[in-house]
Amino acid sequence: MPKLKIERQHRFNEEANRVYQMPTSMFEQIKNEPSALFETAFKFMTHHANYEVPRLQELKRYYLAQNDIKNKPQSTAVNHSTNRIASAFARYITNIRVGYFLGNDIQFKVNSENEEDTGQLEENVINFNHQVDESYIDEMIKKDLSITGRAYDLVYVDAGTNDLNLAVVDPTTCFVVYDDAIKSQPLMAVRYYQIGILQQDLQEIYEIYTDDMLYRYHTDGGFPDVNSPAPYATLDSQTPLFFGRVPLTEYINNEERTGDWEAELDQIDALDKSISMMADFQDDFDNANIILTGKFANMTAPVFMKDDKGNVIKGKDGQPVILEPPHPDVGPHNHMWYLEPYAMQTGVGQPKQIIQPNAQYLTKQYDSAGWETYTNFLINEIHKYTNTPNVNDPNFASNASGVAMSYKLWGSDQERKIQESLFEKSLNERYLACVNYWQTLHAIHSQLTAMELVSALTYTFTPNLPKNDEETSTLIQTLNSTGILSDETLRELAEPITGISAQTE
Repeated sequence: MPKLKIERQHRFNEEANRVYQMPTSMFEQIKNEPSALFETAFKFMTHHANYEVPRLQELKRYYLAQNDIKNKPQSTAVNHSTNRIASAFARYITNIRVGYFLGNDIQFKVNSENEEDTGQLEENVINFNHQVDESYIDEMIKKDLSITGRAYDLVYVDAGTNDLNLAVVDPTTCFVVYDDAIKSQPLMAVRYYQIGILQQDLQEIYEIYTDDMLYRYHTDGGFPDVNSPAPYATLDSQTPLFFGRVPLTEYINNEERTGDWEAELDQIDALDKSISMMADFQDDFDNANIILTGKFANMTAPVFMKDDKGNVIKGKDGQPVILEPPHPDVGPHNHMWYLEPYAMQTGVGQPKQIIQPNAQYLTKQYDSAGWETYTNFLINEIHKYTNTPNVNDPNFASNASGVAMSYKLWGSDQERKIQESLFEKSLNERYLACVNYWQTLHAIHSQLTAMELVSALTYTFTPNLPKNDEETSTLIQTLNSTGILSDETLRELAEPITGISAQTE
């Protein structure tokens, strides 16, 4: 019996979300050879530009509400509307997720029994976070995570100084290559982008980061695409790095590296189509043809035929063409007609039939109740499967208790816990690069290694929820009466109310 062949349709190419890896032994052979290193990086860049960037760009389009409905072809029917209404659902979900996850800044603390070894660490981290506007950068990272499923930041040194800085890097312009171990570690990171003046005098810039060196290359000439890597490039510089690791860090939203609403793109497309069809129906109703039944009253003067611009049409003899039988000018500029019953001869020898005057529009019947049910179904499905609360839900009351709110956000909290763990893992990599650099500059004097120092760092994520200060204050009083909690713990609980840290209190 022949096997049934199933054709699978994928929105994105199966190669669109590949994690790049290569054997460590192969990388060690080319690590210090700029030409060979670029040759290998070019293979990854070509794959990234051809397979991964299209997916990332499409997801960014949806965040900007440039959904696939915008490519809907024009209707071939005469005078038929073709609305292309794209919903901003993707943007709504992302903004809710970013606000819920990082609406309250991450709290950094150093937990160590030996303050002499870690005291300078906390001071350096606090100063660094303040100088680079860490809270904003983290929000932008979370935004990229929600949209594309991955995000990148780059630790670098400001030109002409020894000061560290931090920047978010566009996922469409960079990637990380890992080793082939079970717990893979980054071998190199690649960033490629174009510079020029209004698409003129373009240069393609390539940056390859290893754990101890930055190689910078360029190619000249016009490029058809935003990112179009060339197989040959000129080496511009080799700059030593002192981060002890690849300074470009990758963050992932989940193990699949997918965005928060990527799995619901089909439902978003269906919602766009449904809303656009209703808009088409409304437009077509406004432009519907009118049917007039009966005889026009008081039609003694001739009525001349006119073109689309309202000009009288003349015949070959140069005289205006008279409509036969004469009837008034029926058009959008004439809204009133006088009709009277009309005696119509139905057949030879048959009595005349009296046709009563009537006027009605020729429209299609539309099931508005069914449309509303279907649209609400799609909206609820998107909310459900993205674990995003529907604030328009009548059961999502503003005066709901903390327990009720917790149930509403239960699904979101399951994903948030996973995302916190992954975010924390990448934060450790970011600050590992910083600590290695500070130790090189002797800005930190400690017997501990950079890894041990970073292990002493803790990150506290506080979900940004609607505040119920009265409920929180009652909880603090109840816990205080037990006498089993420290004053510091109670102050930390009060921090969302007072806005003052427990340490300051």
